[in-house]
Amino acid sequence: MRPAPEDAADDAFVQREYPIPERLESQRRAWRFERAGLWVLLGVILLALTGVFAGGPLSSRTLVSDSGRLTLAYERFERSGAASRLRIDLRGAPGAEVGVRLGGGLLQAHSIQSLQPQPLRSHSWRGGLELEARLDEDGRLSLFLTLLPNRLGEVASRLEFAGESLAFDQFIYP
Repeated sequence: MRPAPEDAADDAFVQREYPIPERLESQRRAWRFERAGLWVLLGVILLALTGVFAGGPLSSRTLVSDSGRLTLAYERFERSGAASRLRIDLRGAPGAEVGVRLGGGLLQAHSIQSLQPQPLRSHSWRGGLELEARLDEDGRLSLFLTLLPNRLGEVASRLEFAGESLAFDQFIYP
């Protein structure tokens, strides 16, 4: 026996046993779970678009010392096994030989894949690395490092030049 048309709307949310047993509360729970999953997925997509998992506005960062003689551009978020870039800009007296020090956990957490231009000299310094190079005729030098992360987690590092220091943190994802 078929219900009357006015009763059909009321019957839509009534549990039925025939032809299969329906449990409407279980279905509503599944719908809530699907909606929560959709919001989590949208959140992950938004984080990816803003650069949390790779290059982007939230990941790229530039630090400048108080005097402006030392500038560092780096990626705050890195992926293990993926190369990242570090740019160091130095300013000083034209033609002067200068030393820049990379310290903290930078060299413990990364291996240097390339360094351009090659420094005049380099040597270890308190678990880090000191690079000596010559500034150009404008008193500028840009060092480009390509780094490959070796470990996971947060890495606290430090960069020193001419008595100034910049501390920076990076997070390495698996």
